[in-house]
Amino acid sequence: ADVYVGGKVQAVGYALEGGYTQYALMTEAVLDGDAGCYLLPCPPHLSYAEGALVEPWACVVASYQIAPRPTPKPNGNWLVIVPSTPYIRYTCDALTTLEPVPNGGGTCFLIYETPEHPLVSVFTEHAKRLGMQVHAPPCSANHLYASQTATQLLGEGGNPPLDDILLYGNPTQALIEWGIDRLAYGGHLSFTCHHPIKSVPLDVGRLHYDRLMVMGTSSWNLTDAYRHTRSSEVRQGDRILLFGAGGPMGQMHLHYVLSREQAPAQVVVVDRHPERLEPLRAMGSVLASQRGIDLQFYCNAGADPDTQNLHLRQLCPHGFDQIMLLASSPEAVAQTYPLLTDGGVLNLFAGISKGTKIPIDLTATASRHMRVMGSSGSTLDDMAHCIALTASGELPTRRVVSAVGGLNCLPEALRAVAEHRYLGKVVLYPHLPTMPLMGLQELALHAPEVAKRLEAGRYWTREAEEALFEAYGS
Repeated sequence: ADVYVGGKVQAVGYALEGGYTQYALMTEAVLDGDAGCYLLPCPPHLSYAEGALVEPWACVVASYQIAPRPTPKPNGNWLVIVPSTPYIRYTCDALTTLEPVPNGGGTCFLIYETPEHPLVSVFTEHAKRLGMQVHAPPCSANHLYASQTATQLLGEGGNPPLDDILLYGNPTQALIEWGIDRLAYGGHLSFTCHHPIKSVPLDVGRLHYDRLMVMGTSSWNLTDAYRHTRSSEVRQGDRILLFGAGGPMGQMHLHYVLSREQAPAQVVVVDRHPERLEPLRAMGSVLASQRGIDLQFYCNAGADPDTQNLHLRQLCPHGFDQIMLLASSPEAVAQTYPLLTDGGVLNLFAGISKGTKIPIDLTATASRHMRVMGSSGSTLDDMAHCIALTASGELPTRRVVSAVGGLNCLPEALRAVAEHRYLGKVVLYPHLPTMPLMGLQELALHAPEVAKRLEAGRYWTREAEEALFEAYGS
């Protein structure tokens, strides 16, 4: 799992040594991090490959368990902007449900036109009740939605990242963009929308890596922006689009959504490599048929975005409840967002560089409650959950293995992944350093005793792994 020390991620193989090594020393960060010990026992009946592949599977499972906060963070830093609108009764009824957090704190930065507005006193009273400091200078109407006003105010308060930004009235395009850039990890920005807003450049890289939420509502109660945001969990009858799903991660996503207790009504799988859709078709068709799920495949090679979207609209005329974006393409964000139905979620699974901004129609975000979410990595709890699912057979982690090799073939394995030479995951065994890289379909020629132990001639098994150790072990 991702290792956290003092709230900062220090993943093994990145910040901590341990990637691509035959032996690794687990130090204090791993043994006594924020969540305790980050080593997890592997059930003895699992193969090495099954254990190794729990981590990518945990990333997949975690992406369907994104549950945005239903309220502002009670011990966070808030920025609230309230215009002078005497005939509109703006509210935030979630404030009455918040309870003080032990050792809490935080600050409420409140910008308003007139102190007589009832919402100003409501926020002030509840912030103080929660143990928050309050910075609340008045502001003229001309500067209410100017990012310079907020920048000056936050500077006076220590310039902290913001956990919640609540914008009432008609915030400008520039202010919303500024606000998103100022959000803390896991931060939420919510806004009321009563008139069309120009598309706002969203940092889709940060939405993915920092789990930000941008929410809008056309009501006067800004809590509705939180309330009408669904989780990313698969729901009964959902219509799901897996975009850019060719490859092992797509195989994992397809199996996961097809095997949920709450079965989707339709799953559409898109990739531009026809040969990469075949393993998905072979794996998914039987399971979808057994559960009565409409499973469709579409190769979008050579088709422009408008042609693709026309075809996808024909497959799902009312739009998708959830779109899982598996292609690390900023253009795909802009292309697929309009394919959502009301209340739909665009889930950014593939990593896009932080700082990459894509214009998003926030009028639809508010009036139709469409959302863009993202997740990256997995927690200790995600890993433990997926080990249990793998041990029970519910997650067939071994079925995405397409090639095996020893540690010394690492450079060739990396090239093979970059060139899409194999359709699934490549598993390297550190204790078999001289073993060559072989696709499972090559085993019959080079290691027939191993090939005999594959399931259905194509799926990796513990028995095949044991035969591999006998053939190539020292």
